[in-house]
Amino acid sequence: MEIYEMKNTIKNYAWGSKSFLPKLMGITVPDNKPQAELWMGTHKQGISQVKRVDKNHSEWESLANLIMKQTEKMLGPYVADCFKGQLPFLFKILAIDHPLSIQVHPNAQQAIQGFELENQQSIPLKAANRNFKDKFDKPELIVALTPLWAMCGFRPFNSIQKNFQLIADDSLFKAKHPEHSHNTTSTFFYNLMHLSEREIKILFSSAANYAAKHKEQIHWQWVSRLSELFNNDVGALAPLFLNTVCLKPHEALFIQPGILHAYLEGNAIEIMCNSDNVIRGGLTVKHIDLEKLLEIVQFSSEGLHFIAPKEIQNNEWLYQTPAKSFLLARYDIKNPFEVHVHGPEILLCVKGKICIHQKNTELCLKPGMSAFVAHSAERYTIDGNGEVFKAFIRKNTLL
Repeated sequence: MEIYEMKNTIKNYAWGSKSFLPKLMGITVPDNKPQAELWMGTHKQGISQVKRVDKNHSEWESLANLIMKQTEKMLGPYVADCFKGQLPFLFKILAIDHPLSIQVHPNAQQAIQGFELENQQSIPLKAANRNFKDKFDKPELIVALTPLWAMCGFRPFNSIQKNFQLIADDSLFKAKHPEHSHNTTSTFFYNLMHLSEREIKILFSSAANYAAKHKEQIHWQWVSRLSELFNNDVGALAPLFLNTVCLKPHEALFIQPGILHAYLEGNAIEIMCNSDNVIRGGLTVKHIDLEKLLEIVQFSSEGLHFIAPKEIQNNEWLYQTPAKSFLLARYDIKNPFEVHVHGPEILLCVKGKICIHQKNTELCLKPGMSAFVAHSAERYTIDGNGEVFKAFIRKNTLL
């Protein structure tokens, strides 16, 4: 076999939707828990299963085990060599009803150092205060399925200063640390994140009062909403210092390591390096590591990186990013369409019904269903009527 139906892990995070994934997949959720993320891949926190079919017999097997046993067949020699026999990407659906934490992800060097340090400190991998769950960096690409609200990257300093001068004095912009300079984004952010509880309450009250009178402006509208959800959390003021955007369906954002961001509301496809390293700074009850966040965060005002899909042919669009560990494509299937395979792939149906044909094998997918395609498949045909996203990697991605 070279094309496998997948069974994937669903994460029940509190910020998740109780309706989007069940409706997409046509299933019911007996316990009524939120279903926040669907994970497709081999990350240890949520390994997918694949269905192996031999004549009249079928069984489910861990995708990680299948790749370990038949590495070159599954990944191809280039990916197997470059990524040490591992599937290099993690593919997800996000269903966001409530804001995610303000967070940042490490680059490759920071991930290795952080992982080894926390191991030396004997912090268990599943501990609440663990930041680094693996040794990998985490660039990520998010593509909206429905309108998606997000905050990403610092605003230009003059925009930050203008917003905060409406609710506070200039002390936030004055250097209080010998390594800082007056009137810079880094100085402002350091001061903001080190306010006392009393100072936070005063600032919070001023911001909430101003926001209530200026809801016609999107950033103040979000300050008002976040203030109600996260009382006296300075993260609720993030729309005043981070870019606040709404992606339309199929629009995309690329998040580099070090870029501060938070997803606020909506549903999306997400692909990233095969990592779950997160350092949080607010809008959460989970572990916050302010000092580590300040080490990793980048203060450039150029962190907002939209990715426009490039139409390759009539029914194929490619989302090209600087990432070396993944590519993402979208297919609008109306007529039979042949695909050439250059490395491991995961196909995810999000609309309609499509069927994959490869040699004497046929696998049909409905919304929410996915398939793993081995490098050895070489080529396959998709037909039906639907929309498919493809997570993949090929030799020239690594160049």
